[in-house]
Amino acid sequence: MALDVLVVEDHEDLREEIVLYLQARGMIVRAAGNGREMDEAMAARQPDIVLLDLGLPEEDGVSIARRLSGANRPGVVVITARGRVEDRILGLNAGADLYLVKPLDMRELEAAIGSVMRRREGAEPRLQTWRLEAARWRLVTPGGAIVTLSDAETRLLAPLFEAPEAVVDRQTLADRLEVDSRSIDLLVHRLRRKVETSTGESLPLRTLRARGYSFAAPTAF
Repeated sequence: MALDVLVVEDHEDLREEIVLYLQARGMIVRAAGNGREMDEAMAARQPDIVLLDLGLPEEDGVSIARRLSGANRPGVVVITARGRVEDRILGLNAGADLYLVKPLDMRELEAAIGSVMRRREGAEPRLQTWRLEAARWRLVTPGGAIVTLSDAETRLLAPLFEAPEAVVDRQTLADRLEVDSRSIDLLVHRLRRKVETSTGESLPLRTLRARGYSFAAPTAF
């Protein structure tokens, strides 16, 4: 099970710290530096939770929180340096579910996300299922993003999706693609980078040294 989290924070170092921590905790995490980038990310896929800094450039977080209010809105956790009671009230009245003051403790942030999800009616984590549509040369991520694949990438993934969690050795893959084993390693590396760059999600393709590869997540094929 994986939650989809969108981090809206203009401080690059903190944004990266949050993303890396939550990804390590098994969440699907994307990032935006302002309200415009947030809108683009949400147009591509609706997150379960938005972590929202109040002190953003262009449009401030209070205005964004008001825009996010509504019946089908994601959970909103405000993260800000503004610690006054008045600021907390302003953020909560704008529609935030929780209000955290910087500096953040990542464990507290994780707990806050869990608390918001438990409190939201009908909010359930999504199954982290990856779907390969081989006939259409595309991969669909758990969050619903679509990655267009090459013929070689499709043929690489097919045996891994046919037997998820099983180890497929390099030579089997190399024979299938009619290349040498080194080419398989390079193709896997490029595919991982392609998926992460285009979707923000990490491809759960495990490398087992001296053995081969396995797909370490539920699949549909």
